[in-house]
Amino acid sequence: MGPTKVIVKSDALHDVKTGRLIQAGLATRKQQEDYATHHYIALPVVDNTGRPWSLDGKWVYCLRGSRYETSDDEVVHLARCHDCGGMCITADGPTMERDCVRCIQCGHEFESRLEMMES
Repeated sequence: MGPTKVIVKSDALHDVKTGRLIQAGLATRKQQEDYATHHYIALPVVDNTGRPWSLDGKWVYCLRGSRYETSDDEVVHLARCHDCGGMCITADGPTMERDCVRCIQCGHEFESRLEMMES
């Protein structure tokens, strides 16, 4: 059982599964992150412009640093784009390596294993 996954509506945090209000009055992302840090809740992952990641209509959450899950607890293999902060998914194609990922926002492609070793 992991942290409670929430969504942001206006200046309030709501439980993603029940819609129940968790906390209101959190106007900035910094306030929301501070609250999440102290109350065992997870905010959706956002790109560099502040747009939350969504995969097949489900919000995406990062748990334990590199483990990504959707709002319905499905574990997904994703990575963060170093250019735009967008969601990178496994690139499909006959010439692509197995660990090659592509950002769905900017199209940047890279090998995820190589990127992890460099960081």
